[in-house]
Amino acid sequence: MRRTFLSILFLLGALSLFFYFRVTVPRFSEVRPDGLQANLAETQADDEITLLFVGDIMLSRDVAKQMSKNNDFHFPFLKIADVVQGADVAFGNLEGPISMRGANQGSIYSFRADPRVIEGLTFAGFDVLSIANNHIWDWGSDALYDTLTFLKDAGIKPVGAGVSYSDANAPTVADVKGRRVAFFAYTNLYPDSFEASDISLGISDFDLPKVQEAIQQIRGVADVIVVSIHWGEEYKTQSNVEQQAIARALMNAGADLVVGHHPHVVQEVREYALENRRKAWVAYSLGNFVFDQNFSKETMEGLMLEVKVKNGKISEVRKILVKINDTFQPEFFGEQ
Repeated sequence: MRRTFLSILFLLGALSLFFYFRVTVPRFSEVRPDGLQANLAETQADDEITLLFVGDIMLSRDVAKQMSKNNDFHFPFLKIADVVQGADVAFGNLEGPISMRGANQGSIYSFRADPRVIEGLTFAGFDVLSIANNHIWDWGSDALYDTLTFLKDAGIKPVGAGVSYSDANAPTVADVKGRRVAFFAYTNLYPDSFEASDISLGISDFDLPKVQEAIQQIRGVADVIVVSIHWGEEYKTQSNVEQQAIARALMNAGADLVVGHHPHVVQEVREYALENRRKAWVAYSLGNFVFDQNFSKETMEGLMLEVKVKNGKISEVRKILVKINDTFQPEFFGEQ
């Protein structure tokens, strides 16, 4: 199915728009912001859109061993690909770089995946992947650069990191059935030194006032705004006060959905009533999706969040439970 992606850069206070067309090889062209606004005003689309969000995807360590044993880079996704492929836009968190280059930064928990895992990610049907997390720097800048390149070349949009400050902080906007859904991605688990600058690649800048401003700026362009954030405490099944405060600030700025990753276990999903009769949703943690943390029941489970968008607004949110089997494949387990 054909999908259109836009990457929107905020540079020196001006809004520049770049369209990415999801075909075999991504293409892009520049358009004027006022032209896009006019197109939005003329849009009468009322078709329902399905967005699907999954948890942490880690494709190294024992997951890599299973792919090698079965001689199949599709292997992690074989039990669940039909569900992911059925969404208009499928989003996940890629936990670690995809590269054969770089230097291990010293952690015993450093992840790095074989570039051939791209075959599995495209087979599964992922469209947008957050790489704003605490493992994307595990093998340094070369591996991060390769990750950006491999994903883009495969037609998958990385969000939350980039080759410059503007690139790393730009949202990706999916254009589906005449509606536009903006995706931001951040983490608050890295020091500022890992952030992109005007002259170097890195992750996005989680400066809350700046993030709120970016959300407000995109509000006139996008029908639905999603913020993915890598946050919270590992193995805690309830969100903490900091997560709740950040979520509230993002929603008040205009986010319609906040999707969390990092705790490796499922946390609560809540709907919030805001001012001006607005409603917004937060999934504090979707847990693991593809991972080898087989030391507990909680780390071998995750949520897929199916979000329906009707007439430019979120109309329904479904929580779908997945369980990770002994070979680290997520399997559909039913609605929670």
